[in-house]
Amino acid sequence: MRSDGLNSSSNSFGDLGLSDNAKLDVYEAFITVANGATTGKESVIGMPNNFVPMAIAVTALNASTNATNLQDVGDDGDTDGYVDGAALACGQSAGFKGILRCNGALISSENAADEVEIVVSADPGAATLQLKLEIIGVAQKS
Repeated sequence: MRSDGLNSSSNSFGDLGLSDNAKLDVYEAFITVANGATTGKESVIGMPNNFVPMAIAVTALNASTNATNLQDVGDDGDTDGYVDGAALACGQSAGFKGILRCNGALISSENAADEVEIVVSADPGAATLQLKLEIIGVAQKS
């Protein structure tokens, strides 16, 4: 889902001091990690092509049964392509958890559109784990 929170006045490129080919943008991903699993992904493609992720704001939408840490964020082909090796506590309580800097291999403008996928440290238990990821980055014209 596209959010225009950073650029509420216009969808045109060139706003916010960037070039005519790039603009700051935010993409939201809603991901559930099921009971018995340590991975989860979007149900539809949310990350567009030619989007360079720079940081990810993480909000837990529910309290999981078990404690979990968000470790990796990426896509089907590279589950740690956006964030690699984080240890952000995100289970057992709902609310804003923090902002992670993107440090993975997929932080380039040549990314293909794909579902966002995450890896957590443990099975979240019967209550599952539901996260909202706000991916902040630069959108480029194709």
